[in-house]
Amino acid sequence: MIPPFVHRLPALALRRARRFGPARRGAVAVEFGLIALPFVGLLAAITETALAFFAAQMLDATVADAARQIYTGQFQNSLQSGTLTAEKTLEKFRDIVCTNRVTIFDCSKLKIDILPVTDNDSFTPKSPIDAQKKTWREGFGTNYKKPDPSQIVLVQAAVEFPVFFGAMNPMTLTNGMRVLQTTVAFRTEPYQ
Repeated sequence: MIPPFVHRLPALALRRARRFGPARRGAVAVEFGLIALPFVGLLAAITETALAFFAAQMLDATVADAARQIYTGQFQNSLQSGTLTAEKTLEKFRDIVCTNRVTIFDCSKLKIDILPVTDNDSFTPKSPIDAQKKTWREGFGTNYKKPDPSQIVLVQAAVEFPVFFGAMNPMTLTNGMRVLQTTVAFRTEPYQ
């Protein structure tokens, strides 16, 4: 035998379903749940982009400031002629870039090339990144040739910068880092 309340179940379910339509309790929580994730993602992407932009501006300023020593010949004259390798010379220049400055990037990972350019050469520097492999270009950060007086010089610097939301940033290296880079071009003074 079927209990008598079972016959009333469809009518009871129908009445409860009708009351659910005009009910508005919890609607704000549902709307917030739908909007919160995209909003937080957008906020994180904006924050990360602003942080990277700020770090790139700091890199530009510090490298341009340090390059003034090459421009005036101070850096070249401070080197002991013939005793330093290109690696040690670039390390010394990196120390000039990073000393007494507040940076939000890791200065120990800063890679620098200092190369003179003849007047007939192209002024377009090579990218520090191998685009196909998404890694550092082979040899980048190891090139130094002593600039002579009144010679055009390219100082190119790049550093890895952490990416916190890699899924939103497809332009990263294979190790998940973003590259900040700057290039300073100038003609040295006729120093002695």
